[in-house]
Amino acid sequence: MGNMPMALNVQMVLSENKLIGEKIVTPRIVNQQTLDYDTFCDYLAQGSTVTAADVSAVMKQLEKNIPLILGLNAKIVASPDGLTFRPTVKGSLTQSQLKAKLTQRKADYMAAGNTAAAEKIDVNRELMASDLATSDLTACIVIDMPKKWDSRFQQSVEFKRIVKGLVIEDTAAGDSGSSDDQGGGTDNTGGSGNTGGSGNTGDEEEIPYE
Repeated sequence: MGNMPMALNVQMVLSENKLIGEKIVTPRIVNQQTLDYDTFCDYLAQGSTVTAADVSAVMKQLEKNIPLILGLNAKIVASPDGLTFRPTVKGSLTQSQLKAKLTQRKADYMAAGNTAAAEKIDVNRELMASDLATSDLTACIVIDMPKKWDSRFQQSVEFKRIVKGLVIEDTAAGDSGSSDDQGGGTDNTGGSGNTGGSGNTGDEEEIPYE
């Protein structure tokens, strides 16, 4: 790989965006390759004093210990540029969900013949913070990517437009009436705002813009 420019193969997709009531062209990456784990370790070991086995050993230690450290309510800065792993939590309870839970609890008490306990339950009471139980929560891991990585990646990558399986050279944007088959069009090839699926919300049918 070295310092040679990387190329991302992109296909422009024309779709109907029902949310904004307009047609929209967005890019998608195609022909993506996979660098498997062993090959990745071998790649990282190139040009260094460590072997691919050494890299793999470190990776396995990271895989084993990162969840344990995060479980201690600590976040981990895992690279010089600031790649960060941190714990977060998900979970919520709405007023309507609380009412459903209280209604079910009241019904359970009534079915068990515990009328006194059932009568104490007010299914219409206001939601309180204490109503969300820790058993309703889910622990998750968040990865914060360094901004330098985005900048470095954007400076090293170039785009190749793919139309019907072939690489097409773009002409200047704004050529009226031109199509992908002619190598023209008004697509963005420099990453100017199109970041993959932007704006594609709602009920839409993707059609290759070919």
